[in-house]
Amino acid sequence: MALSECTSHRVDRAYTYGGIGIVIERDDDGIVVKRVMPGTPADGRLHAGARLIAVDGEAPADIETWASAIRGAPGTTVALAVEYPCGGHKLVEIDRDVIHMQY
Repeated sequence: MALSECTSHRVDRAYTYGGIGIVIERDDDGIVVKRVMPGTPADGRLHAGARLIAVDGEAPADIETWASAIRGAPGTTVALAVEYPCGGHKLVEIDRDVIHMQY
C-alpha cells in the first residue's frame, strides 16, 4: 500500500467522574480555578481566577488532595471557600454530578 493511500483518523478519549466540572491549577499563592466547564454544576457558580481557600472546611496540602476532595459521588454536596481577585470572599455549596470529559 502506498503512503498516499493511508488515511488518518482521530481517536477521542473520554471518561466520567463525580464532581463539579472545574479545572484547577497551582500558582505561587495556592490553588486557582483555571477553567469552569460549560453545562456542569460549577457553571455560573464559580469563575476562572477564583482562589480556593478551603473544601468542606479543610485546606488540603497539595493539588491532588484538592482534586480528590472536590470530586465525589453524584448527588453529594461540596462546600468551597473561595476568594476572588477583586477581594470578595464567599462560601459556595455545589451539588456534584456526573462529569463527562473528552480530550
